Amino acid sequence: MMMKLFKQLTILCFLVALTSCAREATVFERVKQDEVKLLSFGFYEADNPGMIVKDYVVNDIKSKDVIIALPEEVDKTGLIARFTLSNQNVARVGAVIQKSGETVNDFSIPVDYVLSVGNNNSRYTIRIDKAPAFIWKPVPFTYNDSAVGIKMKISPATKEPYIMYYESRPSSSDQGVSMIAFQNGVWNSLGRISDGRSTSFIDFTFNNAGIPYASYVDYTAAVAQAATVKKYDNGTAWSLVGAKGVTTTKITYNTLTFNTDSKLLMVTMMDAANVLARREAGVSIFENNAWSTDNKVTGRASSLFSWFLTTVTKNGVTYLGIVDAAAPGSFSLYKFENNAWSKLVEQWRDPKATQMHTSGDFDMDVDNEGNVYAALADNSSTAAFQHRVVKYDAATKTVSSIGSSIAGASGGSFSFDLALSPLGTPYLFYRSSTNYPTLVYLDKDTHDWSTPYVFETDAAAELNLDFTSDGEAYVAYLKGRKLFVHKYTAP
Repeated sequence: MMMKLFKQLTILCFLVALTSCAREATVFERVKQDEVKLLSFGFYEADNPGMIVKDYVVNDIKSKDVIIALPEEVDKTGLIARFTLSNQNVARVGAVIQKSGETVNDFSIPVDYVLSVGNNNSRYTIRIDKAPAFIWKPVPFTYNDSAVGIKMKISPATKEPYIMYYESRPSSSDQGVSMIAFQNGVWNSLGRISDGRSTSFIDFTFNNAGIPYASYVDYTAAVAQAATVKKYDNGTAWSLVGAKGVTTTKITYNTLTFNTDSKLLMVTMMDAANVLARREAGVSIFENNAWSTDNKVTGRASSLFSWFLTTVTKNGVTYLGIVDAAAPGSFSLYKFENNAWSKLVEQWRDPKATQMHTSGDFDMDVDNEGNVYAALADNSSTAAFQHRVVKYDAATKTVSSIGSSIAGASGGSFSFDLALSPLGTPYLFYRSSTNYPTLVYLDKDTHDWSTPYVFETDAAAELNLDFTSDGEAYVAYLKGRKLFVHKYTAP
């Protein structure tokens, strides 16, 4: 009898223990299912085109105070966040249900995300911190040659700088043009481009695959000093694009760009009268394996002398800037779209200026909205010429000043380069009043130029600046006919 009772008690205890474990497992499972957690949070370039240039993400979140560092120039007032939540959580900011990769919020102040599932809630605060400022670092230059003129651009394929240069030689008859490239951390020679003598009037561009195309003044062409164009064929040697000597007369200033990947445009200043007038801007187009030459910029008078020329292609539209050489100096802007030229602004000069400097320098860049930023020198603010940047607004079709005027090099020694960062911030690389290589950018808070950054306290020439698509940048300049390069990158 006692043995039977003992067995029954043993079975009862086992059943009670089993029931208790099942209840605990059920409670544990419910708690696990009802967890309210933010697993990852970030801002992706794909969700914020034109706002950021790469992804900024925090994975494996451990704290309910989530901090993401963004560059200072990012506009934080209208960003889209992408996030992941545990289980079937719902996220709200205020009363608004948040959709990952869709909902826009103002992150210039901390934003509280309230997560809920069932009766459980949790609050996560998203704070934007300032990312460490980029710094300029010298790039050791190991290639042994000297130059008197340079043109630097960033390859869209490798995001590394290529430099076309006019060689320094004892005799001008021996001076040609060559190119070097910074590839995988090493400077490599791409060889000599010209077949013989050339000048410092040079330019180059890339097609979508990153192949460089170069234009230059060719003394060996049938028409001496006509423009010739070559490309770096198969990554091994330079080959002609069409025939040698593209233009029908000699040229000086020239600019080269792809309007589309199958349409190459070259604009040149004709240095002798032929089909076009002397100093007229002539357009040559390479398409279907042939050049069409001696084309005019439609709407521009032949009598309007051209000087500095520069082109920028943005979103399939080519923008052309020309310095109008006749006193008192001005500049004009045109665009080439759908195989037709149109005039944006012609012979613009600040009404307060009695003269725009025409023998110094001119540069421009274009943002994603088609607004054109131009760098020039005039006497609109003081009797002496000063650097300045103006903006042609594509919507209002008006020209206005950007920042204040900048005192720089004097006389005919102006040399500057203008570039927009991928987020649209203007940067100006110029020679200071002491001829030092100096850089400023437009401060988004003060709407004026930043404190000047001086690369070195020594005279420089041939200043070049360009950005990569992810926000890094390179500058290049000559000092004593030797090349110096710096990179703008994270510390």
